[in-house]
Order: sequence, then C-alpha cells, then structure tokens
Amino acid sequence: MEYKDEKTHKFWKIDHYGGGYRVTYGKVGTEGQSKTKEFDSAEEAYKASDKLVASKLKKGYEKI
Repeated sequence: MEYKDEKTHKFWKIDHYGGGYRVTYGKVGTEGQSKTKEFDSAEEAYKASDKLVASKLKKGYEKI
C-alpha cells in the first residue's frame, strides 16, 4: 500500500506467516523498517491484520 500527498510518499506492507505477520513501512525508495507480531493462531493473525489494513485504507493509503 502507498500513501502520497504534497509532503510525503510512503509505503506500508504486511506479510503473513504461520501464526504471525511482519509489517514493513517507510518512505518510498528506502528499505523501511519491519516489525513482527506473533499470535496463538493464524486465524488471530489474519483478524488483527485485517483491522490494520482497514485502518490504513481509512487514512488514505491505496493498494498497489
């Protein structure tokens, strides 16, 4: 996903694995930063990530 306005151009990406996910974010053109989060099940990880994606879309990020 990307967000772009007059002042900024940034990205946000989420990758699932087993019972967790990794979020990578930063300015477009950089490697960015990554954070991981573990859950008791893959189902919980997907529920949490769906909320994050909805939040980013609400803030103006667009799927690419």
